[in-house]
Amino acid sequence: MNPFNYLVGSMLVFTTWDIPVTCKTSELAIFNPPSSQTCIEYLTPYLNGMGAGTNLLNPNATAGCEVCQYRTGADYLATLNLTEKYFGWRDAGIVALFVFSGYGLVYLLMKLRTKKSKTAE
Repeated sequence: MNPFNYLVGSMLVFTTWDIPVTCKTSELAIFNPPSSQTCIEYLTPYLNGMGAGTNLLNPNATAGCEVCQYRTGADYLATLNLTEKYFGWRDAGIVALFVFSGYGLVYLLMKLRTKKSKTAE
């Protein structure tokens, strides 16, 4: 169990979950739909299935469809297996538990020392 993984997960959820994603032009998937179809007509099955987290920027265009990979930070975090907002609190709790259990163990072990182990040779 790596507490750093949970620390980063909680910080990412709290800072990026609801943030809208704005793609640069170089990050967009740009393509032409089949003739006589708009971008939304062509991409509706994809947007309702696997592409549910993608953002179609020009739905009524008949050429040059622009698709951004994410809509919000939550769509990006889903690729990191952080699929629910409460995962941030879960991960923060795991980090706190790790920290306090470490301090608790040190305190307990200091109390369990014997007089013989307290003296230096």
